[in-house]
Formats: sequence, structure tokens, C-alpha cells
Amino acid sequence: MVRRIAFALLCGAGFTALLSLALHLSYVNLLASLLLAPGGLIQALLGGTDSPLAILSADFFVYSALVFVIASSLSGIRRTADSYRVRLWLAFPVGVLVCMACIPTLDPLWPTGMTQLARREAQLYEILPVGIDLEQARGALGSEGIRFWEQVQQSDRVVLTRPEGSISAASGDTVISAQIPTNAGQFPCGYRIDIVLVFGKERRLTERYIHRFRICP
Repeated sequence: MVRRIAFALLCGAGFTALLSLALHLSYVNLLASLLLAPGGLIQALLGGTDSPLAILSADFFVYSALVFVIASSLSGIRRTADSYRVRLWLAFPVGVLVCMACIPTLDPLWPTGMTQLARREAQLYEILPVGIDLEQARGALGSEGIRFWEQVQQSDRVVLTRPEGSISAASGDTVISAQIPTNAGQFPCGYRIDIVLVFGKERRLTERYIHRFRICP
């Protein structure tokens, strides 16, 4: 029993790590993401976090349990699981795969570029403070190479509604909006930064929204 449990844990860890690393490969990433789905589903049902570590841990237990059931049911696999030599041969490659899966640059399941994303948001807040006038805001966006859209509102309306909050504009207000692509992401999603600036009739910034937006296929 203990031998089979050790064999199942090794197989579960190796298979989960291999699936996570395979997300980099163009032709198998869809299959890998489907096989990793049980971990995400378990986390969703338990109301837990969707962090990569939590998802990988859930998948590890799922596949370890599956291997244990198979090894206990099939005599040929049971003999393999009981072999000390097989478990010893598995230990090194499984250890390597697990270590590789814990490196964000090798495993796309881990978020990348999030520190740079936060810095970019902070920079935009700094160069677009509340009270800045319209011409200064145009110049600040232009100096950053940010393409933006500008519109004068013809009526009172809500121009943006997000979980983080909503932005409203009155008739005659000028609204500037922009979408900035970034290199930040967490498989299979990426992030952009959305900007919405509302300038009152005195042409000064009264409301602003500068926040990341998750884009998933």
C-alpha cells in the first residue's frame, strides 16, 4: 500500500508538472489546459484562490488518486508500482519537472510581468493627477506614445462600469479614453490598461479610471 501511494504521488507530481510546462507548446497547449481544468474546477467549487500553486496542487491530488486507483486495480501496474527500482528511476525526472514547473519563465501558468504592470499603472496615476487641465493631459498621453480617443458628451451618462467602480460624465464634459497593451499575463489571459478621464466644463480632470483589464480568449 505505501509503495503504491509513493508511486502514485510521483506519477501525479510528474504528470501535473509536465502538463503545466506543455502550455508553452503550440500543438498540445489546448490538450494540456483541458487536462489541468480539474484543478481549476476544484478551486472554483471550494471557493478558493485561482493561484497557480493552488491549481497545480489540486491537479496533483487528482492525478495521484487516479494513478493509485489504477495501480491498485491492474496487477501489471501494481507490480510496477511495488518495484523500488521503478520508484527510484522516477524520482529524479519527476524532481526536475517539478522544479521547472516552479520557474515562472518556464511555466506559463505562473503570472509574468505583473510587477511592471503595477509600475505602469502607478506612473500613469502620477502623470495624470486629478485637477490637471485638458491640454496637459493630452501632452502627457502624447509624450508616452499613448493613442487616445476624445469625445464631448451630449448628455449625462455613465461612461464606464467595472467591478472596481464606475465613471459618470455630465453633458458638456470631455471624456478621454485609451487602451494600453502590456506584456503582462497569466495563461491563457493577458492584461491591458484601460484609461478613462473625465474633464468638466472648466477643462480640468474631475474623475479618472486607470486600471488593468484582463483579456481572455
